[in-house]
Amino acid sequence: MAIDHARMGLKRPESLDKQLAIQEDIRAMRKAITFGQRDSSLINQCLRVAEHAGLNSEETMVLLAYESLCMLEEVYARELERAMLDIRSGFFVKKPPDQL
Repeated sequence: MAIDHARMGLKRPESLDKQLAIQEDIRAMRKAITFGQRDSSLINQCLRVAEHAGLNSEETMVLLAYESLCMLEEVYARELERAMLDIRSGFFVKKPPDQL
C-alpha cells in the first residue's frame, strides 16, 4: 500500500485521563475502533476480512490486534534499518561474526 493511499483514523487521546478511561472500558475501545474504521485503511481492511470470514467480535478483535502488531513490527524493523544506515544518527550495531 502506498503512503499516499493510507488513511490514519485511530488517534490516541492526548490527555492521560482520557487514555486511562478508554483503556478501562472495553466498550469504549471497541467504539473507538469502530469509529476509526472510517479513516483507517488498516481497521477497514481487517473488519472487511473478518466479516467475510464470518468471525465473531472476539475473533475480529484478535485479527485486528494481530495485523496491527505485525505491521508495527515491520515499521520498527524498517526504522531500525534506516537508523543503522544513517551515519549521522550515531546508531551503530555490531553484527555477530557469523553474520559478516
